[in-house]
Amino acid sequence: MKNKCFLVMLLCAVLLPLQAQQSATWDELNASAKKHLKNLIQIDTSVSNPDEISAARYLYKEFNKHHIDWDIFIPQKGRANLMARIKGTDKTQKPLLLISHLDTANVQEGWTVPPFKAVEKDGVIYGLGATDAKNYTAAYLALFTWLAQQKQKPLRDIIFLATSGEETGSESGLLWLGNTHWDKIKPGFALNEGGGIIKDKEGTDIVFAEAATKLYMDIKITALGQEGHTSLPQENNAVYRLSQALAKIENLELPARIIPPARTLLTAILPLQEEDGKTTIEMLLSDENPQNRQTAAELMARDPFFKTQLKDTLVPMQVSSPADTGATSATASAVLNVRLLPDTDPDEFFARLQNLFKGDDTILLEVLERPQTPGPKPMDGTDPLFASIKNTTDKLLPGAITIPGLSPASGDNEILRKLGVITYGLGPEMDPLETNTAHAADEHIRETDFYNQLKFMAGVVFDFAYGQDLLPLALPEKK
Repeated sequence: MKNKCFLVMLLCAVLLPLQAQQSATWDELNASAKKHLKNLIQIDTSVSNPDEISAARYLYKEFNKHHIDWDIFIPQKGRANLMARIKGTDKTQKPLLLISHLDTANVQEGWTVPPFKAVEKDGVIYGLGATDAKNYTAAYLALFTWLAQQKQKPLRDIIFLATSGEETGSESGLLWLGNTHWDKIKPGFALNEGGGIIKDKEGTDIVFAEAATKLYMDIKITALGQEGHTSLPQENNAVYRLSQALAKIENLELPARIIPPARTLLTAILPLQEEDGKTTIEMLLSDENPQNRQTAAELMARDPFFKTQLKDTLVPMQVSSPADTGATSATASAVLNVRLLPDTDPDEFFARLQNLFKGDDTILLEVLERPQTPGPKPMDGTDPLFASIKNTTDKLLPGAITIPGLSPASGDNEILRKLGVITYGLGPEMDPLETNTAHAADEHIRETDFYNQLKFMAGVVFDFAYGQDLLPLALPEKK
């Protein structure tokens, strides 16, 4: 990622001593969040046997230090969900949930630093969970414990919730909580992972508030062939058949279309484009000529990010066949990870793939994981939580635009929305065209990005739960 800075400086040397003291509070919050992030990284909560109970223990010990009541919900041995609440003064206002998950992905090959040591190097913190999602847990913990000490009370309840099992479907986490303990939580609004700040040094910054997610689906493809000894090669080799089938899938042209979150994004960025870009987007947004609209959609989908916004996508993974190098196998298989637009029918998509191999009884397709449908309704940016996100953007990133967008990934946000919770995903600085280190070797976050993520989330909480900034978010106006 490029070295970018997206927040204005809060203070300068000529500010009054009071303002300098407030700056120290930001520094203290940042130091607290950084400490929590490093400590949480050092607790191995990677699947498939995450030590979530130790991570929860770390959190509730911090709550005990600050005399904060908490509840723990344990679905099974070693797994844990932890909740705490700061009560508001106005019971008519629905609570705000700050949610993150305790588990992380597995350690992938290729790490050059220990994944559970929280290594600091050149202004970067390395460690498993640094961006998914221990940075959120750490920032929320620092902010929540600080807020609990303030004399100023929020108008609405603020709920801290660290959940179990998000990386494996949330069956021990949010899904389980929704079925068993939701009456003890029951927020009206939520902030979670999923979005970020898209920086543009020469143009307009974008705050991408995740308002919808693609649907997750796994499909297994199996090729049948002739087994035998490798010294006598068979023409009908299962591995060759699998590779040919995957090539056919790679060449499959999936149609592009505009769903509401994509239309919102394209409308917002239209004024920022050069002439060719404006023409393409205008064609895409126009209802006058369907053929031109489809041509424009296909052109836009050549960009990797816009492809995620306009098309269903699929990626082959976990290719497998027997390890015995002396024998050919009767089967070879792969898993196709599919990300569907929210209004795609999973059964129709599966039928489309099956039609590729109609009449070929050597290629078998099987749904391993089907998304629950219908999916939740996307957020449209007309609610008060989004208004607070925009207000915070205006304070910290003057001139930036705030967009309720579609995330290519999926997670707990769709579960929250199905539970009736108005939910947005926020996050640190991001570049849609660069590699995301979450789930990858040497996962990391820049310290400046983490600090700025903390300030942005705090600004939203101040605006939405308190109606005022408890710490200064922008330079004072010149007189």
